[in-house]
Amino acid sequence: MKACARAPVRVDPAGGGTDAPPFCIDHGGAVVNFAVQRHAFAVAQRLDKDAGIVLYAMDINRGHTAPSVAQLSEATDLEFLGAFVRRLVPDGDSLLLATETDVPPGSGLGGSGALGVAIVAALDRLYDRERSPLESAALANEIERQDLGYPGGDQDSYGTALGGINYLQYHPGGGMTPHRLEISEETCRALEYYSLLIYSGVAHVSASIHEDIKSSYVQTNSPTLEAMWILKEQAEKIAAALPADDLGGYAEALNESCRQLVNLHESCDSAEHRRYFQAIEDCILGGKTCGAGGGGFMVVLTKSGHRRECIRRIEQLGGLVWPVAIDWQGMASWLEPPLDHAEVERLRHLASSAS
Repeated sequence: MKACARAPVRVDPAGGGTDAPPFCIDHGGAVVNFAVQRHAFAVAQRLDKDAGIVLYAMDINRGHTAPSVAQLSEATDLEFLGAFVRRLVPDGDSLLLATETDVPPGSGLGGSGALGVAIVAALDRLYDRERSPLESAALANEIERQDLGYPGGDQDSYGTALGGINYLQYHPGGGMTPHRLEISEETCRALEYYSLLIYSGVAHVSASIHEDIKSSYVQTNSPTLEAMWILKEQAEKIAAALPADDLGGYAEALNESCRQLVNLHESCDSAEHRRYFQAIEDCILGGKTCGAGGGGFMVVLTKSGHRRECIRRIEQLGGLVWPVAIDWQGMASWLEPPLDHAEVERLRHLASSAS
């Protein structure tokens, strides 16, 4: 059999950045995020003995092959997939791992976190391993932060694994407690209807932005620390506003979070995003750049009766607009009949030629 898995990407209206060290360790952080119905997918299948390792990212047409797990090169465009295989696949096994995502690279929607969780879920299903969503998220984040050395926090992994709308409370000294926010059906439907995801086509590089923020954080009188405290406060406000059916309070915190994201570091700013926000400012109650900033998607809450006009203006600027639908399930996996030999060899050829 082949194992398949999917995991949703997330939108982070408030608190992003406070989930990353050193702030979350020094002071504790707070993040509100919600999973949306755009997904990362992973397909894993064990191959015949000595067939080797085949890695193929279908959406970006990049691949890598190796004779064994131990011989997987770390110096490859698919170092991300390779790190998960090295951690989760026995050395003597042969394996095909194919992935794809519904979001472009540098989207600001936690795409790598979703992909990591999807890979963990697929490989666990393939090897009949039991792991809770929290455990899957922790493992995926550990591989990103420790094995690969990528900077950042862990809200992406937890948001995608848990699904729904979550308030993630980070404790000084370490540790996090997730809280599923109980939202009325009316507020949930309004949040989905009036929210839009907007992409200008400008990607961001979250790793370099996280390094910029970390460097600024330790400087004397840095504005980064103050911005972190305010971002944490806005997450706490949203965690109170949404269960109270207060979309106005949600919009206010969304706007303040957008202002403070720019204050974290100049690399979090985006001239293109400012241009887009200016074009629709009379159509929205609030809006914020998703993720670390510098590009990627924006999430906005439109005014009643202004949703279609907002879409029209963004499309006139050449932007992409997606509706918002919350994914309440989070990570999921299932089994399907295996790929036949011809299909495996086709994917092997694609992976080899795309290396």
